[in-house]
Amino acid sequence: MIKVLIAEDDPRIALLHQNMVEKIAGFEVVAIANTINELKEYNELMNPDLLLLDVYFPDGNGIDFLGWMRNNAIYTDVILITAAKEMASLEKSLRYGVFDYLIKPIMFYRFSASLQKFRDYKEKVTTKEELSQSKVDEFFNKTMQTNKPLHVGLPKGVDGITLEKILSALHQNEAFCSASEIAEALGINRTTSRRYLEYLVSMSKVEVDSLYGSVGRPERKYRLKTTD
Repeated sequence: MIKVLIAEDDPRIALLHQNMVEKIAGFEVVAIANTINELKEYNELMNPDLLLLDVYFPDGNGIDFLGWMRNNAIYTDVILITAAKEMASLEKSLRYGVFDYLIKPIMFYRFSASLQKFRDYKEKVTTKEELSQSKVDEFFNKTMQTNKPLHVGLPKGVDGITLEKILSALHQNEAFCSASEIAEALGINRTTSRRYLEYLVSMSKVEVDSLYGSVGRPERKYRLKTTD
């Protein structure tokens, strides 16, 4: 089990991130810190495998804390989750060796992909297999090892932001959902919801089932594919 420490000054957002972590197999939240002082205490006490780190705290700055960690030979892996959109913040955090950088508000789909990628990475670094150049290349490109993003080359009328919201809604519900149910959950119209869902079906990311009601045509319902 991968131990996760959440460092977030807003208790509501911290709880949201905890709920998201608990939906992903192989992870457990061992503590939540709302200040830099608590973060230092919990990081030493709990010895987490992964730190989900915000930038802005009432008593300090998360990126400065990263620098403090590295200067004190503390090598806990870090995923930065922040509203900071300045390129300087990204550049500095990369120099401190963050595993990933997520900008708030985050979609569960993107959050889940980041944690699953980290889990895969941890499994690889604990292997006793002999290194080859291809394996070394995998580690040095660990943050780019994803399938081709769905938003690359999208057809007209389909945008990446709405697509991620649809995927996030499907990730949070294992049952089949109708276009109307997804539309209501996201505050979009049914026609838009149906168009995106059908696009995901065409990309083999979503499976569809037709359920017959008492009146009228069968209703198409959608669910993320669990296997390819």
